[in-house]
Amino acid sequence: MRIRTWRFVGSALAGMLVVVAAWIGRSYWVLGRSYADVQKPIIVADHSAQAVARGKMLFETLCIECHGGNDGRATGRVLDEVPAFLGTFYSANLAHPETGVHRRSDAEIARVLRYGVLADGRFSPAMSAFGKLGDADVAALLGFIRTQPPQLAPGGQVQPRTQLSVVGTLLIASVGGVNVDGPAVGVPTPVKEASVEYGRYMANVLDCAGCHTAGFGSAKMDDPEAFAGGFELTDPTGTKIWSKNITPDEETGIGRFSVDDFADAITRGVTPDGYLVRKPMPLFSGLDRIDAEALYLFLRTVDKVKRQNRPGGHPLERAHSGDPPETLFVNLGCAACHGEGGPYRGEIVGALDKSDDDVAAWIRDPQSIKPGTKMPAFGHALDVEQARALARFVKELARQRGS
Repeated sequence: MRIRTWRFVGSALAGMLVVVAAWIGRSYWVLGRSYADVQKPIIVADHSAQAVARGKMLFETLCIECHGGNDGRATGRVLDEVPAFLGTFYSANLAHPETGVHRRSDAEIARVLRYGVLADGRFSPAMSAFGKLGDADVAALLGFIRTQPPQLAPGGQVQPRTQLSVVGTLLIASVGGVNVDGPAVGVPTPVKEASVEYGRYMANVLDCAGCHTAGFGSAKMDDPEAFAGGFELTDPTGTKIWSKNITPDEETGIGRFSVDDFADAITRGVTPDGYLVRKPMPLFSGLDRIDAEALYLFLRTVDKVKRQNRPGGHPLERAHSGDPPETLFVNLGCAACHGEGGPYRGEIVGALDKSDDDVAAWIRDPQSIKPGTKMPAFGHALDVEQARALARFVKELARQRGS
């Protein structure tokens, strides 16, 4: 009897191992096979001034956020914000002299945006998130790319290929999946206006649900707890951080935000209580008032979910009178981006040829000096004298790094 029992257990375990092995094998095949036969959308660049301006906003809002290198160009980088258990993710060098976008046809680039299928036929899970970008916006992006902007000036090295872990492979293949069967053309772009329809479209384009909804999957917008936060990410210091609840719940979400509060949070990086909006949340400084208001109107229509935000990320503290600048540099979150190992460590060198007052003005309100910059505004946290002290500290830090 005991022997039969062990034989049954052994057979069951062997069967389970076969099923797991088949699952793993199929997942690697799904993500590793060639999709070169997927149709290329017949979408051509729109060179009109209005389209190029729209494409510039989309490029600086969507593309540079992931593909922006330390040189300020779209030369790619390792995507440290992706949890390590999924693997090591890299964004491509879009400016590479031999393999960059200037070497690709409109149809090849359109296929990457529509299906996530790269020029060599590989599938990119990250790029597949942009499949709902309307035809007109794809044409606008192409129009901007064809202007040969400085962000795409040829240079840099070919980035390594993304290396998915076994867990990452299983999750992406089984939960996210590969969808290359949708229409190549005919995806509408709503009229840009302060409306729920346009806000829903922009939420899709910006993949708000992707980060602000827990779990994995390609249909997060339809999740009963969509936008309630809780998705694990990593901030620039390598610390785990969880996305925030942005449902209209008054206690745990953004239900008490005014439209101005919301616009300041997503375009200037400032919360209503005066704290920095922490990375890896992008600073959508290129969005205008209509974009921000439409997103706000849409988020007011989603289901309220009462879910407390999980603490995490580089700790932040308010500025206090008498705080030395080195304390402000850490407590306000500057060190997370500009400290040793930070993604914008080298950017502070640009402060060396500027006056203390100019650097202080930049710290307090960079968008008024350079619209569209990714630098958040600290005018809410620092008075003029504190900003000057921090400016002197940053310039000295830049001198030390340059010596």
